[in-house]
Amino acid sequence: MRSVTLRYHDAGVSAVCEALCRGMGLGPDLSARLSYAASLHDIGKIVVPDAIINKPGPLDEAEWAVMRQHPVMGFNILRDSEDITLKVAANAVLYHHECWDGSGYPHGLAGEAIPLEARIVGICDVYHALREARPYRAALQHDHVMGMILEGDGTGRLHAGKFDPEVLAVFRASSDAVREAFDALG
Repeated sequence: MRSVTLRYHDAGVSAVCEALCRGMGLGPDLSARLSYAASLHDIGKIVVPDAIINKPGPLDEAEWAVMRQHPVMGFNILRDSEDITLKVAANAVLYHHECWDGSGYPHGLAGEAIPLEARIVGICDVYHALREARPYRAALQHDHVMGMILEGDGTGRLHAGKFDPEVLAVFRASSDAVREAFDALG
């Protein structure tokens, strides 16, 4: 179950990323690199125990501490590559959980200190994660997820300030393409 679930999520984030890259007007080479980077964004989860990955309820603090290491572990897997695409992927992997407002992890970076590739992959990861079913909740519909990303989730955990405002604006404008990319995965 673990490998199928992760592959589906990785492919989904990649597809959503490709739609967002088109909306941003990025060239085909950079778009392809970012789409590939998105497919590797959670590669560090291969070192996270199955009991944490598949837990049917909320993670406790110790489990979250382990989970928060997956970006670093993924970066460590990719960091020594000389391939330009894998270098882009390494940055996206390491920083995709950083937030524009500085509330993310693993380094608490904020604003433009977060590489653009990570800002793009990060919003696509959040979208796809909310759209897919998880062991602890049902899948959410597109309009609901867009509302959560653009206006917040009501708990303060998710709000627009977590995302690059320019990337967020394109994400909003690309809403239909993002939905179509997700839906095409079946």
